[in-house]
Amino acid sequence: MSKIQYRFKRSTALRFLSHLDQQRLFQRAFRRANINIEYSHGFNPHPRMSFALAMSVGLTSDWEYGEVIVTGELDCNDFMTRMNAVLPNGLEIISAKVCDEGTPSLSSLLEKSYYSLKVKLVPEINFERTNQIIKSYLELPVINIQKRNKKGKMVEKDIRPFIESISVNQEDDKNDPINVKMTLVYIEQQCVKPELVLESVNNLNGAIFIIDPTIECHRHKLLLKADF
Repeated sequence: MSKIQYRFKRSTALRFLSHLDQQRLFQRAFRRANINIEYSHGFNPHPRMSFALAMSVGLTSDWEYGEVIVTGELDCNDFMTRMNAVLPNGLEIISAKVCDEGTPSLSSLLEKSYYSLKVKLVPEINFERTNQIIKSYLELPVINIQKRNKKGKMVEKDIRPFIESISVNQEDDKNDPINVKMTLVYIEQQCVKPELVLESVNNLNGAIFIIDPTIECHRHKLLLKADF
């Protein structure tokens, strides 16, 4: 029995895949690739596999992590070859490694995530004004939002510690969406979604960004404390 941690990417072809559907897709891929997965014990056994972070619907990424417990020994190159042969267009394993016994879970190793978003501005706001607003936003010592906790109750939460940087760039055509680059930090396995950061900018400054399904969100990298 051994634990394999792997890095994969998800492209536009599967951007609307839900996290649950992605889990099922990988389970089927393991079966088709003839990779024997260890199952949990108990009344309702489930495959011992997980992802560092759930991918929201609409998100694409160059750099995601997953891990799986396999029975027996398995060469990493063989693992990648067999998996990529059965994964659908839009998912690809980039690298893999066998972990030493006692290696922490991926979720406990999360440190930062790097995003880029293409988002439209409301017609009354131009790029120069947006840039000024973002600079002022980052100078705030506290940014409180209303967020639902695990018990379903709305509570106030300061998201400022999770935001390392935000920058905005404009395409040559001023009618195109602007590019928002964002680096977010994980603290005790908690973070904040980039769309929620944009919403908080709107809440503090009036309508700036158009928050709707036209937003294109891409995760460039998940940084682990012990990276590949």
